[in-house]
Amino acid sequence: MNSSEREALCRKLAERIYNLDSRVYTHVGSSLGRTLISPREKSVEILAREIDARPDSPFVHRNLALIANMARTIPDRTARSRAMKEYSAILKALSSPELALGQEADIGDKARISLNPLSKNQFTQSSSRRFTQDDHLVICIGRTFGSGGTDIGFQLSDQLHISYYDATVFRDVLDRQLAEKEGALSGSSMETMLDRDQKMKGLRRRLVDFYRFHGLPAEDALFFNQSAYIEQLSREQDFVVMGRCADVVLRNARIPHVSIFITAPFESRVRRVAELRHLSWKNAAKLVKKEDRAHERFYRRYTGLPWGSAVHYDLCINSASYGISESVELILGVIRARVQDDLKP
Repeated sequence: MNSSEREALCRKLAERIYNLDSRVYTHVGSSLGRTLISPREKSVEILAREIDARPDSPFVHRNLALIANMARTIPDRTARSRAMKEYSAILKALSSPELALGQEADIGDKARISLNPLSKNQFTQSSSRRFTQDDHLVICIGRTFGSGGTDIGFQLSDQLHISYYDATVFRDVLDRQLAEKEGALSGSSMETMLDRDQKMKGLRRRLVDFYRFHGLPAEDALFFNQSAYIEQLSREQDFVVMGRCADVVLRNARIPHVSIFITAPFESRVRRVAELRHLSWKNAAKLVKKEDRAHERFYRRYTGLPWGSAVHYDLCINSASYGISESVELILGVIRARVQDDLKP
């Protein structure tokens, strides 16, 4: 059953419910009034929408129950029997395979699904899988400090034999690119003049930065340059990217990707940080809180969204429940199960 056929079926059922309510009210003549009090078209529209979203909708069944209660009070036995038979027929239709095999109140978001290479949902363009040889697998990882997210991301890239990018790698690449722009300025008469006076070095640095970042604050310019680079890379290669709001950057650019958030209980993260950095529990706890706040501020500043909120990611993993190696295997299992014909590590 296609969507138009389903819509027609839902509307037909909605009209039957409305008509039953009308007949029952006519036969009963009760001063209590009808169950469905809105105008016909509005009532039918609401019922059809509810049935389409969820055939066992409490709203639909609650109204049907009220109609049935009224029907049982119809004085005329024949009319009462007909009303109850129609009531039973409507209930049977609501539980029919045609409706049950439909959307089943699927929570799927068409916009998000269209960008998720792992989804085989009915909303995707392909009946088998959306991911093809022409697509690039881009895995965006967000993580809380101390959760092992960085290690998980690096191991993923290693086992999938794809590139790995994080803040440090991006900064190195962009610095090399921006150095070429600085080269154009270094030979200018402006720089020659400024170099004659050592006291002007601070001004020279600001002028170079202004040229480099087009007048933007350095942090903002770096983020925008990184975002553009992430978009460029996503059209050229497979890779894992750590942080940098890459999930939102690619979502806004309508580029398919997999977004993962990795976290663990605060105590587990503090213990790990304390062991790795040879810190006291107190100092490790301070560091974890400090780094989490920095990540949260960065994410909200450039996306306007709450950092770490599960609704913004395709997969969320509690690394304390699996450990680093099993978390990697868990993610690999999901990826290979969905795009195993395309990924041959």
